[in-house]
Amino acid sequence: MTDTDLRLAREARRGDRQALETLYDRHKEKLLGYLLKMLGNRQTAEDVFHDVWIKVMQSLAQYRPVQGSFRPWLFRVAANAAVDRLRKERRRVGPALDAPAGNDTSERVIDRVPDDAPSPEAEGFGSEIGRALDEALARLPERQRNAVLLRHQQGMSYREISATLQVPENTAKTLVHRGARSLRERLAGWSDDEL
Repeated sequence: MTDTDLRLAREARRGDRQALETLYDRHKEKLLGYLLKMLGNRQTAEDVFHDVWIKVMQSLAQYRPVQGSFRPWLFRVAANAAVDRLRKERRRVGPALDAPAGNDTSERVIDRVPDDAPSPEAEGFGSEIGRALDEALARLPERQRNAVLLRHQQGMSYREISATLQVPENTAKTLVHRGARSLRERLAGWSDDEL
């Protein structure tokens, strides 16, 4: 953790509203970007983003920088909130929507449901490779997707990923490695120039 984050977290824990606002400003873009990649829908990501900051404000008094960083703690709160939302959505959607649609077993019923989310172009991910990467990321198991995003989108060290996901450091490395390998396999049809 940067000394600044540590100082701000301590001040915010003591009730300094300006310190909390500064922490919010320092982390909002990366946190929202992470949630958008995890959840795949801007509105859902924004909802969870606000829930995360409410949880942060409620739990800041209990925050203790044991393993040294506010950022992994913040992203752990976000990861837990994202996983909770994904599980809630799965329960609400139900297995019937995940069933094959008609004779074409590669398409699911849910794939035919119109999506009210902004298009990838509207989100700034207009390239085909961007869409392919987003789809490949969405198909990763939650823990691998989390680890890959924390490493490659957020630039976290394996130690920070370990603290964020509450797993041993070697497990964090394995999750990143397996997730990256799976992404490479799913994107194998793309040339290196396109990637």
